[in-house]
Amino acid sequence: MKLLKRGGMLCVVLLGAALLVGCQTARAGAGTVEAEHRPEMLLSLPDYCNTPDAMAEDGDDNIIMSVPNFNDPTYPGILTKITPENQLSIFFPMPVHPETKRSGPMGLDFGPDDNLYVADCQFFYDDDHASRIVKVNMEDGEPVSSEVVVEGFNLSNAVKWKGDEMFVTETTLGLPDQPEKSGVYRFSMGELTGDKPVQLQPGVDDPHLLAVLETKPNPEDNLMGADGMCFDGEGNLYTGNFGDGALFRVTFDEDGNKAKQEVVYRNNDVLPCIDGIYCDKSAGKIYITDSQQNAIHVYDISEDSLNKLWENGDTDGSGGLLDQPCEPRLRDDELIVVNFDSPMPGLKNSEWDKPYTVSVIDLD
Repeated sequence: MKLLKRGGMLCVVLLGAALLVGCQTARAGAGTVEAEHRPEMLLSLPDYCNTPDAMAEDGDDNIIMSVPNFNDPTYPGILTKITPENQLSIFFPMPVHPETKRSGPMGLDFGPDDNLYVADCQFFYDDDHASRIVKVNMEDGEPVSSEVVVEGFNLSNAVKWKGDEMFVTETTLGLPDQPEKSGVYRFSMGELTGDKPVQLQPGVDDPHLLAVLETKPNPEDNLMGADGMCFDGEGNLYTGNFGDGALFRVTFDEDGNKAKQEVVYRNNDVLPCIDGIYCDKSAGKIYITDSQQNAIHVYDISEDSLNKLWENGDTDGSGGLLDQPCEPRLRDDELIVVNFDSPMPGLKNSEWDKPYTVSVIDLD
């Protein structure tokens, strides 16, 4: 994600596009894009949802979707709710940052306390560690208030809970001499209940920094790193680099300490970009949104193989085709895919345009 900023907005760069649908060879075989996996329209979103991003599921089978509205910030950042019947409503208006007067809700997840924790990404308004984590306090399944629990992120992105620990990806650590470095932070529930927010230390010495990732040189000269995040059935953490498409795994020992960090897949020609990821724990498969290629890939953990589920050319999202997909999530036999549609250098998507969409792929 080599980002150009102009007036606090992403700079739209027009790119050529070609329809690329066919076979791709992975480490343990070939995957063919099948017409049966063609995305369809789940939701055409209103103007106040012009840049949707991430998803979490509440206890009543509703999807809570973050909408930072980076494309048109005249609309505020909000959280929305999608019911099992695919009805959309505003769930919670995100609090604005005291300095930027903007909010940028991205990754989110419900904690063991039933409250919702949201990455408020301020990078596109202030790229000097102004991003944070906001807790949305819940009562009887409804949001009632919010408070900041962590400050000092540069580009806070994905948020996932495992037990009583919260993990957050930092897509760039903001190190001037090491722009290829990104990371994953870890916090205990007890740290997030104090009177003051946890204040992160810039650099690599903060004790909450669990893993430091490196984005390798790539044709797009894109150094953005850790983006989406998930856990498999054994509790291993996975995250992927936006810039070079590397998929990382972090394993833990019996005491919960980091035991090993490794790259399980890196082939920029096949998988040049990882945005959101979602693990089907029962099947041992990780669904990956590839924003660069308008594609969905599936990584089989036990087979150590990657197959392409779908790819389409540069579209406006009509009919549900992928339009810079950023987040996948399974709902029964459906793969729900949010389309970010915010062009940047190196991506197939060339223009921010209506409709603003959420796609669905039938996996049955």
